[in-house]
Amino acid sequence: MTRHQNGSRPSLAEITQLPFVKSSFSGGQGSCVGIKRFGPWTIVGKHELGEASPTLAFPSADWDEFCARIAQGEKTSFGEVTAAFTPEGGFTLTEATNPQAPIIVYDKAEWDAFQLGAQAGELRSATPTN
Repeated sequence: MTRHQNGSRPSLAEITQLPFVKSSFSGGQGSCVGIKRFGPWTIVGKHELGEASPTLAFPSADWDEFCARIAQGEKTSFGEVTAAFTPEGGFTLTEATNPQAPIIVYDKAEWDAFQLGAQAGELRSATPTN
């Protein structure tokens, strides 16, 4: 895996070379939040779309704190991670200070798998296992 110790965001070419890691709670549905780690950056997208997924780039520290808060039952944004929760039980993610960033929409099943994964400590370590 490419390490970005100088703090630079990974390039699109680098992002597409790695597969997404997803929560073990997503089961066979395939539809879920996917992440890719690049040193100080966490890339977030939709696992089932693979390299066709729109992606968001968050400082890993912000992403890890966002996941920790979700694990504690908070529905909140943190740092660069902007989350909005829908009445249907899903949520959206985008980058707080990048007006060009896509807004990725996740449904209730994706939220449920993500929340369970966050509670289990998945998707926020420096070396995801799934």
